[in-house]
Amino acid sequence: MLAAAGVMVVRGMVKSDKGSTQASPAGFANPAAAQTAAGGPATNSGAAAAAGETSVGTTLGAFSELNTAAAKTDAVFIYLPAKEGTAANPPSATMKGAARRIESTGLKCGLFTLKAGSRDYDQVAAQVTVPAVLAMVKGRGMSAISGDITEAKLVQGFVAASRSGGCGPSAGAGCCPK
Repeated sequence: MLAAAGVMVVRGMVKSDKGSTQASPAGFANPAAAQTAAGGPATNSGAAAAAGETSVGTTLGAFSELNTAAAKTDAVFIYLPAKEGTAANPPSATMKGAARRIESTGLKCGLFTLKAGSRDYDQVAAQVTVPAVLAMVKGRGMSAISGDITEAKLVQGFVAASRSGGCGPSAGAGCCPK
């Protein structure tokens, strides 16, 4: 039921945002254009980040930089920090732990932070509670994790994103913008 609701939301957003671009099946989808959420019960297995740390991995100014910055990866976690004026340490240890688990399966996983205040950040932050982490799989889909960000939730988000269909020849009717 949740999957059907998610598909309907994404489909409506794609139709209403015809000016946005979707990534090709070989690249990462643009979360500013469409967003789905993941959830589920999990336990907190991540340690708190070091005080003063504000980003995880490479900082991106826009999602358009992702296909170049993550060209040699299969999946990425993108941290969206809290809006300015609110204190929250990034879940760097949690993200690194989830990336290690994914990489143990033979996939390459990258870690990034989307710069707060960028146009893409504002579009995604309007759709998901920040701080959040986006789990994205190249040629597939994406999933957002917010609230209590744990390693288990990040891995669940990765699995959900890897099962999502990208727009392409095998995608269902109505998936890709015309």
